[in-house]
Amino acid sequence: MADMIKSIRQVFADRIFYVPDYQRGYAWEEKHCQDLLDDLELLRTGNGEHYTGTVVVRPLTDDGRCPFLDSKMQQYKSFDIIDGQQRLTTIVILLKVLKNEMEVFPATQHIAQSIQETFLFVNDPSQQPFSKLKLGADSRAYFNEHILGLPSGSVGPLIRSHQRLLEAQNRFTKYVQNKKQIEQDNYPQWLQDFYRKITNQLMVILYEVSDELNAGVIFETMNDRGKELTEMEKVKNHLLYLAAKLELPEKNQELAQRVNQTWKFIYEKLMFSGLADRREEDQLMRAHWLMAYDSDTRNWDRARSIKNHFHLKKYADRHDVLLNDLFVYLDTLKKCAVVYCDVFAPHISSAFSHIQDRQNREPIILWSKKLARQGVRAAYLPILFALHLYDKDGKDYLEVIQLLEKFTFRVYLLRGSRSNTGSSSFYSRGNQFFRNKNTKWLLEEIRNLIAYYSPQTEFEAIFDNENANWYNRGGISYMLYEYEYHLAGRDPSELQSGTTPENTKKISIEHILPQNPDSSWTGDFPPDVHKRWLNDYANLTLTFNNPSLSNKSFDDKKGVPWERTKYANSPLFIEKDIARYEQWTVESLEDRREKMKAWALERWHVDIPERTIAPTNTLEVKFQEAKQYGYGDNLVQIHHRLEKLTYWTTVKVGVKYHKLGDGVKSLITYYVEKDGLWLKFYPHNFLHFHPELTEEKVCELTGLKAGGNWLLPDRLPDVVAGLDRFLRFVGRDK
Repeated sequence: MADMIKSIRQVFADRIFYVPDYQRGYAWEEKHCQDLLDDLELLRTGNGEHYTGTVVVRPLTDDGRCPFLDSKMQQYKSFDIIDGQQRLTTIVILLKVLKNEMEVFPATQHIAQSIQETFLFVNDPSQQPFSKLKLGADSRAYFNEHILGLPSGSVGPLIRSHQRLLEAQNRFTKYVQNKKQIEQDNYPQWLQDFYRKITNQLMVILYEVSDELNAGVIFETMNDRGKELTEMEKVKNHLLYLAAKLELPEKNQELAQRVNQTWKFIYEKLMFSGLADRREEDQLMRAHWLMAYDSDTRNWDRARSIKNHFHLKKYADRHDVLLNDLFVYLDTLKKCAVVYCDVFAPHISSAFSHIQDRQNREPIILWSKKLARQGVRAAYLPILFALHLYDKDGKDYLEVIQLLEKFTFRVYLLRGSRSNTGSSSFYSRGNQFFRNKNTKWLLEEIRNLIAYYSPQTEFEAIFDNENANWYNRGGISYMLYEYEYHLAGRDPSELQSGTTPENTKKISIEHILPQNPDSSWTGDFPPDVHKRWLNDYANLTLTFNNPSLSNKSFDDKKGVPWERTKYANSPLFIEKDIARYEQWTVESLEDRREKMKAWALERWHVDIPERTIAPTNTLEVKFQEAKQYGYGDNLVQIHHRLEKLTYWTTVKVGVKYHKLGDGVKSLITYYVEKDGLWLKFYPHNFLHFHPELTEEKVCELTGLKAGGNWLLPDRLPDVVAGLDRFLRFVGRDK
């Protein structure tokens, strides 16, 4: 073990380090950099050592990177860093900052040169600089140019790891500049002492492994100072591991390149759109998975779901199929990253740039901003992803987001339903649309969901309710903004700059009839009348001038056109409209209420398909509907088989067969669609039927896979046969 303990100087003396592409980018934050500085502060110069962790490397002996000769014919061993790249990268950044400082003082210029040659870069035989630490493909050029100062043509920062590198450099620069102020004339000596601490007294355990194929797995099981891998980094690592394992030598490199290019593209796209954090990455991967593979969120287990799906055992002797499936995964994930950024950052100039027709692109951006201002629901993403992949001119996409905007307002904002209301329905429809690409069906389904969760009579009753407190209702701010746009008669981009979504923090909601009225109001609004109208939507407005108007009389609030901070001279059309009233009375409120109600009912009206008028909560209706689509007899046969499993059912949009004794757990849920049956299968809830059953056995007997199954009509006889096999196995075929 003793010969494995190395100082930082010994680690870099005769070695070139490469960070494999399967590793994450640079991830240390300020707190990690500060930990390193704190460790160094505690060291006494020339006395004692500090062990800063383990560095795991793999020698490179079988490729063009080893051995390396510099311009002086000195030979260097080359290594992949399996674990410890965050630490070594940080130390190199710190040493580069010290080099910059030491170059200024004659007494330390020779040390600056030594830092360069030992830790930063050497010249190759053609006298070109060659960095001694090579980061992964997505950060190498940025690191060389912006940290080491080597020309590479890199711009940036483009991705999160670039930003972290820059932040570390700035943190260390700030630290030494602060020391310069403290040390004054002693600063050159402090630089030398600090340099010796870093290079001679910081110690690591340098451990070599030789198994190339398992290097990625070793990396994933280790952490750098508690900085855990992100789920996207785990997936990238697994895909690059597969690239090394595929028995397709001529394709392995192509797959590895595609993985690196895809991740680089995704990271850059997210960062450019202001979405570069772990939560955004996880949400992107999850929504893509629900769209393309399994819409049942209970089966989603982050990176593990993807690893299990693309597992070598599942593709034994079918590596060509695995390669094709991986290319499909990479291609669709990359495209979904584009629409993810478009959805959450529609204000970016490049949003929806794939839509060439300006007549479609501009309204899509407008309605996407509305959806973003409401708060985009994660449940919508699979639908929007699938549309983006399929709808090239944007017409269908526009129609769908207009309906989703209505669903959000009516169900979440106005009705106040829980945030997960309808989520599973949206997930399943996104998955189904990805497979059937039937836009007419999708639009019908969303309209039906609106009708189900926000019936028209209930929607209208909300506006008729005279006791509702609209001031505290979640949707009032959005509703008033939309009323402003309606009164303006043009798009938000053409309104006064203060009313655009980017400036919404300057605007507040004001009571026209004040909460604490003075004597000018009490004649027309005695306590009971004041209470009735105070928080009604007819008495609320957007304003820039809430503090200055406050409890003033209506005449003071209204003002005249040349007075600033008054309704009559407001940049908001909603306040100008209020100024048209001579006085603010009950009659004025009733008049404005009727106008706003008529507008709102029209603004968020939805034409419901005829089939929702008929009752849909009976099995007979579902069987009849399936018969119209040509597979009614098969659906009845499936139902009769499930009857023998002592189920009970609930029938809503779909038909759910429950586990006996546990209504929460489902055996099977299906949805009758025009082009086939969308069936969700839960094999783990079948295990109680027989002691020898496993989930794999249940799937084998029934011929169904866990989670979502899209079944065309010609597949349904196989389902009937599979249920018969299961019934025989568990002794319920009588």
